[in-house]
Amino acid sequence: MAMTSNQKTAAAFFGAVALTCAASAAYLLTTGIDNESISLALRVSGRVAFVVLIIVFAARPLQQLLKAPWTAKLLRNRKLLGVAFAGIHTAHLGLILMRDAHVPEFDLVVNLPGATVYSFMYLMVITSFSGPARAIGPKAWKVLHKLGLFVMFYGFSMSQIPRSLDQLELVNAILIVLAAAALLVRIVAFFKNRGS
Repeated sequence: MAMTSNQKTAAAFFGAVALTCAASAAYLLTTGIDNESISLALRVSGRVAFVVLIIVFAARPLQQLLKAPWTAKLLRNRKLLGVAFAGIHTAHLGLILMRDAHVPEFDLVVNLPGATVYSFMYLMVITSFSGPARAIGPKAWKVLHKLGLFVMFYGFSMSQIPRSLDQLELVNAILIVLAAAALLVRIVAFFKNRGS
């Protein structure tokens, strides 16, 4: 029996939460729970989630520009990828709370930009289910998901930029380049559609 759209959405979210939690727990049980190990688990989960977000961000413009079978498949699965991104970041948030509980020198500060990004993320997850999507209507849904995608893309892109160049790691540089490429693809697709 085939899964419904809501079941697929729930499976993508909870599957991503479970997989990220399992991988993080396996690592932390091996190394021990301290500031360094939790920090590494946070970096890895945040970076994996950001790669998924970049793919989601670029899916529609890639299809508009290339119209290839793989871009069509990517676009069809964009919602599930977006929900999986939120699942990874839910586990990431759990790691932040774990760090606050286990590392005395770590002081959890709730910042407005981070809270805004997480708020958009969860609103988008909730409205990825058919009932809430119907409740807010197609226009509000489109505004929420488009605005939310840009807010999250900007927020997580900024999180990859170090305070100084000597703190720049190769992985951060690669992610910044990928994000810039995704943004460029989106701009090119926008102007191509306006011109046609």
